[in-house]
Amino acid sequence: MTDPISVLAVSRDYAISEVQAEVALTWAAVAMALEWEAFALEAGLDPADGEAMSRWNQQFPHVRTTCLDDAVAQVAAAPAPILNPVDQLLHDVRTTPVCRRRPASPLRTNRIRVRIR
Repeated sequence: MTDPISVLAVSRDYAISEVQAEVALTWAAVAMALEWEAFALEAGLDPADGEAMSRWNQQFPHVRTTCLDDAVAQVAAAPAPILNPVDQLLHDVRTTPVCRRRPASPLRTNRIRVRIR
């Protein structure tokens, strides 16, 4: 779930709606993760290494703004019907209870309960 303050800031800075800003932030996050993974594989780094990703982000701060600019351009250029499925997806994610979104704990077992009378 995106940060509401970030959504408002992107909406204000790029003169787009809050829904478009939320979609753009999600899109930019995915794009940035893909950029990191590609860079990590080329550099021989582990894509799951959070510290290396943080250093990469500090070393190349333009990647973040480039991903956001591209995402905003794509979302702003998209016709309204394309955003409707995304709106529905975001709504479903927000309204689904957390217990249903998380996978079952590996320590939990589904044993048959026996009632003793």
